[in-house]
Amino acid sequence: MTLFRGSRPALFLAVLAGVANLAGKEPKPRNEIRVDFDAHPSGAYEMRVFRKDWGNAFLGRFHKRAAIEVEPKGKSLRVTYPRGSLGPNEGGGQFRERLAPRKAYRLSYRILFEKGFDFRKGGKLPGLGGGRANTGGERPVGDGWSARYMWGEGGNLTLYLYHLNQKTDYGDRIELKAKAIPGHWLELEQEVTVNALGKENGSIRVRIDGKLALDQQGLSLRGKVKPDVALVDQFLFSTFHGGGTRDWAPRRDSHARFDDLAITPLP
Repeated sequence: MTLFRGSRPALFLAVLAGVANLAGKEPKPRNEIRVDFDAHPSGAYEMRVFRKDWGNAFLGRFHKRAAIEVEPKGKSLRVTYPRGSLGPNEGGGQFRERLAPRKAYRLSYRILFEKGFDFRKGGKLPGLGGGRANTGGERPVGDGWSARYMWGEGGNLTLYLYHLNQKTDYGDRIELKAKAIPGHWLELEQEVTVNALGKENGSIRVRIDGKLALDQQGLSLRGKVKPDVALVDQFLFSTFHGGGTRDWAPRRDSHARFDDLAITPLP
């Protein structure tokens, strides 16, 4: 149910390169991104608007279920998860934004699950990734990893991590001891540092509303690869219900809002 499986990363890069060549200019990945949607017109998050925010991304069908929404202050991005939807092809959506490869980045954004949001059994939320940025049951072999979030039943939040020492093919869910409450904004922040080659010294810190929720040390995010492989080099905007079975799908139309996305390099 995901666009991020198998050989798709290579396909994504090839398509992106082709688009860039047609334009006569290959886009250069940024190492700092800030998106708050305030300058955009209200309404559908159309491709022409999307490209102003994400110059190195493959859009897919994301824009079909995303719209710019007016807030009491500024604007946000409202994402729709239709009743019965499972995976990014049916609800929510996803895209990858290439980043200038670095050893460490910080990602933060605010999210609000609207009142009445049906969490069901769980779903995915955006995070950082590197290399193949493994997801969807593609077990890492050293050249890729991902650090998204998940919501669970009742809005319980976890870090959803694909790494070399994960316990299952479908990554590890690490409890954050935090809960999303519909109608209330949350700020999620993660700092990811990849491990040195041959060492288990990678780390991920997560803060929720400014309070430390996780300090995971001793990680192997990448294996025996070249020094420039599987650094932090992608932002994965990934949000949908699932899970691979229909009991993960929402029983009513649900919506979430995203705002103040910031990606910055760490020393």
